[in-house]
Amino acid sequence: MSSQKTEHYQLHKWEPGDDFLREEFNENFTKLDASARMTVGAYTGDGASSRVIDLGFAPRAVFVITDGGMLGSAPGTYHVEGGLALPGHPLKLQGSATQVMELTGAGFTIHHWESYISVNTQGAVFYYWALQ
Repeated sequence: MSSQKTEHYQLHKWEPGDDFLREEFNENFTKLDASARMTVGAYTGDGASSRVIDLGFAPRAVFVITDGGMLGSAPGTYHVEGGLALPGHPLKLQGSATQVMELTGAGFTIHHWESYISVNTQGAVFYYWALQ
């Protein structure tokens, strides 16, 4: 039997002289499998005012950026091309309540609005990183 556990995931750790139990290995693998996972991907904007990107899971964080590396907005400007959204903390247009991107139960929703919100611009390619 393991005599210690790791700090963060509480995985079994063995010291010299500890016996190995198959159940402990299986428990470690189950915990690792359920731990934080991430996915990356890309989408091409379709110009719709609102669009859902289905990831098949409820993300804990989503980061979006254009394929040209444009991100966020500069102070004093009102244009957003990407950024970070967290549960309960959507990405918003600077200085307003207008949402740019919010997380959903199965992915995230992006918006497009004239020249101010550009995370779904027609024909533009965007990359995303999502943490499960």
